[in-house]
Amino acid sequence: MTPIALPERLRIDTAAECWQELRAALDAGEDLQLDSAAVNDVDAAGVQVLLMARHSAARKAQGCSLIGTSAVLAQALQALGAPEDGFASSAAQHDDKDSGDING
Repeated sequence: MTPIALPERLRIDTAAECWQELRAALDAGEDLQLDSAAVNDVDAAGVQVLLMARHSAARKAQGCSLIGTSAVLAQALQALGAPEDGFASSAAQHDDKDSGDING
């Protein structure tokens, strides 16, 4: 399984393109391993894409995990009531810095 790098901006203007990439991987029967270390700007639409991917993977009995979750994304997930422990996250978690924006 090759990790899919999420964009730095995971917002409404990038959500559709990101979803298409994730959906294609799911349709190919792949488990999703999402490298989220670069995400430094996220809104509710960006989180929704990740939740749709997680839900779609579960329905297809496929895995969905976050690796290298940025502090910004972790905060956004928590703020929107979708804690990252709902993903089969890898051990490499959180940067200690809070250098991005959460909008949503």
